[in-house]
Amino acid sequence: MISNQESERQMATTSSATRDRQQGTRYTRLQLALHWAVVLLLVEQWVTAKAIPRTHNPFLPPSGADLLQHTIHTYAGLLIGALMLVRIGFRLLRPQPQLPQVASWQQRVSRAVHWALYLCLLGQVAAGFATSYLWAPAARIHVFFWNVTLVLVGLHIAAAAYHAVRRDGVASRMIPWMR
Repeated sequence: MISNQESERQMATTSSATRDRQQGTRYTRLQLALHWAVVLLLVEQWVTAKAIPRTHNPFLPPSGADLLQHTIHTYAGLLIGALMLVRIGFRLLRPQPQLPQVASWQQRVSRAVHWALYLCLLGQVAAGFATSYLWAPAARIHVFFWNVTLVLVGLHIAAAAYHAVRRDGVASRMIPWMR
C-alpha cells in the first residue's frame, strides 16, 4: 500500500501535462499533432493558392514554380481531408477532454465552431477535388468554403487568445508551450 507521502512524491514528479492528460483535461499528443499539422497545411494552402490562377491563364504559360505550387496545393488539400477525417473519428470515438469551468453558452459556441470548421474543411476538400478532377465551376464553391473557413478560424483564434489571456486552462489544452 502506498503512503500519502509516497503518493504526493509521485504526483510531484509527474509532469503537469501528463497529470492533466490522465485526468482527461488535455488532448493526446496525436490530437495535438493532427491539430497543428492541419494549421500548418492551411497556411501552406494560403501561400500556394496564389499560383493557381496563373496556371489557368490562357494568355501566359505557367512557370514551373506555379505548376509545382498548384500540385502541392492539390495534394496538401487532399491530405487535409484525410487528417480531418481522422480528427473527426477521434472526436466521435474518444471523449473530448473536459473543459475547465466556462459558461455553458461558451461550451455551445465552441462545439458549434469546431463542428463548423470540421465540416467546412471537408466541404472545401470535396469542392477542391471536384474542381481539379471533375467540374471546374466547383471552384466557386471551393472559394466560398475558404472564405467561411477564414471567418471560423478567426473566431477560433480570437477565442483561444481570450482564454490564453484569462489563463483559465482552455487554451493550454491545445497549445503545447502553455503547459
